[in-house]
Amino acid sequence: MKTADDSEDVSGKRLQGLMAGGLCGLSVGVLALNDPDAASLFLGIFMGTLLSLKIDCPSHILAAMVFISVIVAGGLPGLWLPGFAVCTAAAYIDEYGNDNPRIYSRGSFFRIFFGYRFSLKIAVAILALLSLGGMAAGTGFRPETFIFFLLFEAAYELAGRISIHKGS
Repeated sequence: MKTADDSEDVSGKRLQGLMAGGLCGLSVGVLALNDPDAASLFLGIFMGTLLSLKIDCPSHILAAMVFISVIVAGGLPGLWLPGFAVCTAAAYIDEYGNDNPRIYSRGSFFRIFFGYRFSLKIAVAILALLSLGGMAAGTGFRPETFIFFLLFEAAYELAGRISIHKGS
């Protein structure tokens, strides 16, 4: 999604942004259909982003439409409702704080925390630890989910760094 954002917002390459957004919606939709952790996580991210009114450009709208279409066509995935609720809340908090001048004016801690969207990272880590500790057994968010999520986030950041250097 970072490639879609930067293509549209930074370099004005709308078609490239739409293609990247569509591929993002397709890939996370397929992941959500095949793994309950991914379903809780990506549906939570979608809802948090929707509630924060950050689905605000053509590539975001296309990604959302493709994501929902894949989910509906493939059959609604099984998900863990408490995990979904936690991910939705954390994604909303992250989206509210990200690029928010009022939040960023409070200091560098807040700029870093929300710039790298740490609310969701912390939430997924806690859910994985609860599962590992047996407090949420059988409910999802296996420890490897946290590792996969960190890899997903690293890819997002890497895409941002590449697009800065290439001009998207």
